[in-house]
Amino acid sequence: MRLICTLLLISLFACNGNQAILPDANSTLIDVQTQSSWQATPLDNEYVIQFPSNYKGGIGPSIEGPEFSLQKEDQRAYFLGSSFFTASAPPLATPRPDSLTYPSWVLNRLVTFRRSGHTQGFFYYSAQPKTQGQLYLLRNGKFALSMSVQYDADLQQEVLGILQTIHPK
Repeated sequence: MRLICTLLLISLFACNGNQAILPDANSTLIDVQTQSSWQATPLDNEYVIQFPSNYKGGIGPSIEGPEFSLQKEDQRAYFLGSSFFTASAPPLATPRPDSLTYPSWVLNRLVTFRRSGHTQGFFYYSAQPKTQGQLYLLRNGKFALSMSVQYDADLQQEVLGILQTIHPK
């Protein structure tokens, strides 16, 4: 009996060790960290992203150049990044704005991502049932548009968890 209980406890701890640790959905400052059980793929030439197994995608060709797309299997979350974004989009204004307008959406919520105590990126998003967001990552000393994200609001914690894994190659 003691052996069975010991084996059960070991298996429970082993399962929890591979489980993702996601940030609070209301976070405004998040430290970059990797998820040991998630898949990793290049986001572009500078950054890598990780995502859970229920997401599919990666880098593929497009008219504007290489494009990164990632979609949740149930189609409730979609990430899109493109070399077109980084090449043509103006960097964030300095000082950093409190909100952005993205076509008809006001992106009035902000999450800052830090790595080793330094700001790596900003994620602006709206608080809507179908949320729209834009991720700006540090490139050549400026914060450039790197990804657009659209997702159901109840996936906020999961989306922040995915964005939290982005790190330089």
